[in-house]
Amino acid sequence: MNKTTNKQKMPKRHMVARLLAVFTALFLTCGTIYAAGDAKRISLKCDNASMESVLRKIESLSGVKIIFTFDEVKPYQVTMDVKNVTAFDAVKTAIGNKPLSYRSMVGTSQTIVISKKAEGYDHRRLKGQVVDNTNSALPGVSVSIAGENTFATTNADGFYTVELPTNRDVTLVFSFIGMKEQRKTVKASQSNTVIATVMMEEDAARLSEVVVTGMFQKNKEAFTGAVTTIDSKQLKEFGNKNLITSIANIDPAFNILVNNEFGSDPNHLPDIQLRGSANLPTITDLQDNTNTDLNTPLIIMDGFEISLTRMMDLNDDEVESITLLKDGSATAIYGSRGANGVIVIKRKAPKAGKLKLTYTGNLNIEAPDLSDYHLLNAADKLELERRAGYYDSSDPTRDFKLKQKYSSILSDITRGVETDWMSKPLRVGVGQRHNLRLEGGDDSFRYSVALQYNGISGVMKGSQRDTFNGGITLSYHHHNILFTNDLSIGHTKSDESPYGSFSDYTRLNPYWSPYDENGNVVKMFDDDIDFFGGFSNLPANPLYNATLNQKNSSQYTDITNNFSIEWRPIEGLITRGRVGVTWQSSESDYYLPAKHTMFEADEYKTDEGALRKGRYDYGTGKLTNYEIALTASYSKLFAEKHLLYTAINWNLIEDSSRNYAFSVEGFADEYLDFPSNALQYQQGGKPTGGEAKTRSIGFVANVNYSYDNRYYTDLAYRIDGSSQFGKDNKFAPFYSVGIGWNVHNEKFMKNVKWIDKLKLRASFGQTGSQKFSAYQAVATYSYYLSDRYNQWIGAYQKALENRDLEWQKTDKWNAGIELNLFDNRLNLVADVYLDKTSNLLSSLDLPLSNGFTSYIENIGKVENRGFEVKATAFIVRDNAKRLSWSVTGSLVHNKDKVVKLSEAMKNEYAKRLLMGGTTPNSVIQEGESQYTIYAVPSLGIDPSNGYELFLKKNGEVTYTWDAADRVACGNTQPKFRGALSSMVRWGNFSANISLGYRFGGQIYNSTLANRIENADKHYNVDDRVFNDRWHQPGDHTLFKGLTNESQSYATTRFVQDERTLTCQNIHLSYQLQANPWLMKTFGVQYLTLGSDISDLFYLSTVKQERGLSYPYSRRFSFSLSLSF
Repeated sequence: MNKTTNKQKMPKRHMVARLLAVFTALFLTCGTIYAAGDAKRISLKCDNASMESVLRKIESLSGVKIIFTFDEVKPYQVTMDVKNVTAFDAVKTAIGNKPLSYRSMVGTSQTIVISKKAEGYDHRRLKGQVVDNTNSALPGVSVSIAGENTFATTNADGFYTVELPTNRDVTLVFSFIGMKEQRKTVKASQSNTVIATVMMEEDAARLSEVVVTGMFQKNKEAFTGAVTTIDSKQLKEFGNKNLITSIANIDPAFNILVNNEFGSDPNHLPDIQLRGSANLPTITDLQDNTNTDLNTPLIIMDGFEISLTRMMDLNDDEVESITLLKDGSATAIYGSRGANGVIVIKRKAPKAGKLKLTYTGNLNIEAPDLSDYHLLNAADKLELERRAGYYDSSDPTRDFKLKQKYSSILSDITRGVETDWMSKPLRVGVGQRHNLRLEGGDDSFRYSVALQYNGISGVMKGSQRDTFNGGITLSYHHHNILFTNDLSIGHTKSDESPYGSFSDYTRLNPYWSPYDENGNVVKMFDDDIDFFGGFSNLPANPLYNATLNQKNSSQYTDITNNFSIEWRPIEGLITRGRVGVTWQSSESDYYLPAKHTMFEADEYKTDEGALRKGRYDYGTGKLTNYEIALTASYSKLFAEKHLLYTAINWNLIEDSSRNYAFSVEGFADEYLDFPSNALQYQQGGKPTGGEAKTRSIGFVANVNYSYDNRYYTDLAYRIDGSSQFGKDNKFAPFYSVGIGWNVHNEKFMKNVKWIDKLKLRASFGQTGSQKFSAYQAVATYSYYLSDRYNQWIGAYQKALENRDLEWQKTDKWNAGIELNLFDNRLNLVADVYLDKTSNLLSSLDLPLSNGFTSYIENIGKVENRGFEVKATAFIVRDNAKRLSWSVTGSLVHNKDKVVKLSEAMKNEYAKRLLMGGTTPNSVIQEGESQYTIYAVPSLGIDPSNGYELFLKKNGEVTYTWDAADRVACGNTQPKFRGALSSMVRWGNFSANISLGYRFGGQIYNSTLANRIENADKHYNVDDRVFNDRWHQPGDHTLFKGLTNESQSYATTRFVQDERTLTCQNIHLSYQLQANPWLMKTFGVQYLTLGSDISDLFYLSTVKQERGLSYPYSRRFSFSLSLSF
């Protein structure tokens, strides 16, 4: 029945796709109509008319704006008769041989500029073409004569025509936004009417002159904020896993928190931070042991917010630039969403020109990295068991059986049983990525279509992540109005390995064989209940489970459509309206058949338990986001010195989410793997779910003023309103102020030739956060579903209302310096910062008489302070030989401190401090870091008896571990993090190596605790159990005696200083462009071959098993990029 229901719902799911298809078709139609309008042709006949009247007539007939000076055209009369011609051709006929020049304004065919020719012209017309480094035509390039006012503009095919004097040499200047200026000298004696093709290259320095904030575009010279801008070329040079790892390799301030549990799992979403943690978990987070995204930065793509999951699955070939906004001046424009920093992603816009096809393919190979695993072989493992006394018993009968057991295992080892269990669930994963992009158009109508498939095969067999991305971007420019529509669709399906957790294999004894004598996979290795201590402890073969029909997968589909209209009514004024809609649906399936070894536990051995074997967990969710934004900005230069930029923005956001999940059990057959085939809901369970809707509105004003490109200031003020806060605090202000000084532009610096740039800046800003669930401020109710009164159902209040619940606020101070020396051979950027977050949401204890145990209130405070330094040195830079060698180093320091906690949180953490456990509990205390390690001080192992000595708080030495003696003994976050990279470019070849390092922090080595000292010696262990444990009086060791079975708890003995060096990525590439043979034979204008090696090595002072549930891997990638 459920399947039928799902099929009935399918047409509704397709409705969105149909609507989008209709919208796209309408947009294409409109674009075609408008494009046709652009090419409007006119007819005009006049006899001895004034030049001014003729130009006005052409303007009125064609709709094309014509700019000219009355005094320059006044002397001339025009006689002409043209039919069915464009406005440009009509102007050309009207001017004829008169000493006037004419051109289209750069970037548009809707404006023609007429000016007087310089003296000395005799009619000589020159033609040529301008292309980019992929040999693709560049339309809209300005072609001028150096020092004169004569211009031409390249057309859609990159061709231009310019008139030159014949009596002297001239220099043509080619300029285009984002490209390096090119110059070409034309001799007076040159008789050719066509010159060689001019190739322009991207100018990374000019591209970075504008800071993309996702809302406004600001002049970098007058920008007071702390930002990092990363272009598409850098993303490729620092890795090709995904955007997240590439950014972390470039800027260590973008911190991916190390999670040793999940290793290189392609389906694990990492935790990231930008300048530390600005939030604290609530009691609910702690009690549920949930991992929230409290400190994840706001992610903006093309003006609209996206999730971290979507960012990880983005097609990075479509990304033009990424900007990290860090301080208050940069993030205050986002108000209540900017406390954790902002990641701004700008995707590539369609380029004008003939249809261009670009293909990029990658072959990615993932190889397991097991270099940090050191397990015992079969003979040593059996000997360890013998020394531990596992085969000795005071009961003669039992002792005899144990000796038989030992002899049987020894016999297996002797005949060669040595199973490499770590290799069983692993493979060399081979993935592939394909990207196809088509683009083209003219000055008026442009289009691009992008398709991508990215298949990631993890090193655990069966682990897979498949992503499909597609997008259509259409833009139409009519006069001074630009219409843009961007439709993107993403679908990701992830499958977890059916082989289970990697830790299930690292503990298996090498003398166990996975197969019986008939070659069948064994289910259980041993049935000796006495030896292992019960049915639940019997060793199961995880390979057996992998042969069963099971599911562990999830998928989501994201459809986003963004439409914008940009209007430039006058020079310097830009107005923009945007509407964005996102639909996202997700579902997850987790199924274990009744034959799974999980159901060998004692609870399933009863008659009732037997009917509960087999389990299916299903979850589904939907998310809808609507966003409307209106923006206006105005910039103008007054008196050649006063540059003013003003901007305002208004936006409205609504998020709606809905999800439900259930667990069912009792499946008669493993292939009846549909929830409706279950016998019942899970014992004690029922369907769960929830829905939420939040709305927010904001208005921001920004003013930036620069005087003579020396002194500048930036002011921003924003008001935000949100449904997530109390009735009396729905709205809150946020603001920022920044100042700066371009010292290098001062007169007293003109003779200081070795300093190219010296910029000082400082800022303060206040931002906020909404990183918590909806309905925290309102009274919530729940129904009595299990009981009724007279067919009525009752309701009860679950949480109290807090009308005064207000915004979390972060005050951000920042000071920075930017310094370029020795003809820009040495570049330095440094920032110091202090972030103070207050009004954090926290739980407040209430008297029991109130009827509620806790209450959500603004209480918590945290603080982050630190610095960032980045330096780049060009050791070799020879532009003539196209040879350069640069070295870049960066250093980041962040120190966090919890300033204030609620009494409820203090009580919760006090309870945690008194709990036992092998590993330290997560504990937060005032005055300490969130990442502080708390453990009982250890004086080491007593050489006389092999027992551990502890130091109590009162100074007493004891053999007894007491949780009350715990002290702060380390911090899991390093004091310093950084990156080192070296880039070599020689002609068309480039190579880059990127290293990362950490030092100054500590780590609680769980391998020492769980795999050596507390290791269950019935299973395989780290080889240090056999070699490094205490054996006899006088031994000085780190570990207790081999026969000491007492549990070891959290102790400073396992806290170690961590210093690491990793090879993040090695990148090699070779580029062929405009190769005659490739162009003639295959039509290929651009070809690039590349290779990457990621995570080649990991060096650390801490020796531990890395990648517990999922191993780490080394990645080898080969890429091919073609442009037709």
